[in-house]
Amino acid sequence: MKNSSPVIVILIILAILGLTIAGVIYLQVNVPDTIKSNVSGSDSKKAVIRCEEVVKASLRNAVKAKFSSQNVKPLSNNRYQVTGNVDAPNASGILVRGNYNCIFNFNSKSFDLLSLEGDDVWKPLKK
Repeated sequence: MKNSSPVIVILIILAILGLTIAGVIYLQVNVPDTIKSNVSGSDSKKAVIRCEEVVKASLRNAVKAKFSSQNVKPLSNNRYQVTGNVDAPNASGILVRGNYNCIFNFNSKSFDLLSLEGDDVWKPLKK
């Protein structure tokens, strides 16, 4: 009986790994992309909207955010880089400008926020 327990443990680990992989594949195929279903227009416009959503989530006061100087650059394989400025209140309520740079990949539905720069515009990082 003691000889068979490592085999059972290995089989359980393989079963859990298989279920995890199947779950990830299922979610990638069946979870709708909200930007594609809710916004009409080109992929570059959708990338701008997705970038704005992520930037707003990082701001201290997203309600008063004003975006400007947005630039969309198509990259290879359905990827878009979005850069621009955002004017938003800092912790003291003073309107300051921040810069952002994001890349959105429509193939994998992944989004990478590369940088957010500004004078106290962004929420403090949690340690």
